[in-house]
Amino acid sequence: MSAAWTEAGKTGGWQVVMHGEYAPGSKDFSDLILKAKAANAEAVFAIPTPPDGVTMVKQMKELGYTPKLNLMIRAADSPPWTKNLGKDGDWTVLAAGWHYAMKAPGVNELNAAHEKKFGRPSDPIVGPAYACVQILAAAISRAGVADRDKIRDAVAATDMTTVIGPVKFRPDGTGIVQAAFAQWQNGKQELVWPKEFATAPLAYPAPPFAKR
Repeated sequence: MSAAWTEAGKTGGWQVVMHGEYAPGSKDFSDLILKAKAANAEAVFAIPTPPDGVTMVKQMKELGYTPKLNLMIRAADSPPWTKNLGKDGDWTVLAAGWHYAMKAPGVNELNAAHEKKFGRPSDPIVGPAYACVQILAAAISRAGVADRDKIRDAVAATDMTTVIGPVKFRPDGTGIVQAAFAQWQNGKQELVWPKEFATAPLAYPAPPFAKR
């Protein structure tokens, strides 16, 4: 993703002013944060684990660094994000690949079942996970036999609509799906992209942690 973001930045006219790596499970991100702050990085793009992401945000606040946009894929996907960070977790953007406000066959039924069992709308990771089951079930049905290679080929040939929308696969195995971005706003995950399904506009720029 680092390489992809860097290349996309060139196309979009953005400059990568700082790039850093760390060992998962690290407890101190101050070096990376201070370098980003010194470089006046306006946006952060990262894919940390949930514990690492929470620690990063806490230390960003402690060190007085607030990027205008904070995209943390994976770390911010689930409810514990806002439970652990409160208002400090707001304005963070996530890209789990789905949101319950998106329109596709079966979404209403999925949401109703999730709401009944857990008492809240479907989490963003629910849609992609359910779609995986839909894709595999359809592939097994088309293969007609429990043969690994035939099922693999059937999955690769997927061309169907799931709860996350239309799904196909490229020759390298990566999926062709509808991109979806959500953002934590007032302790809720609001869909900000695609615009036609958005539940709220993107909140930008993020205010300093001290003013939240």
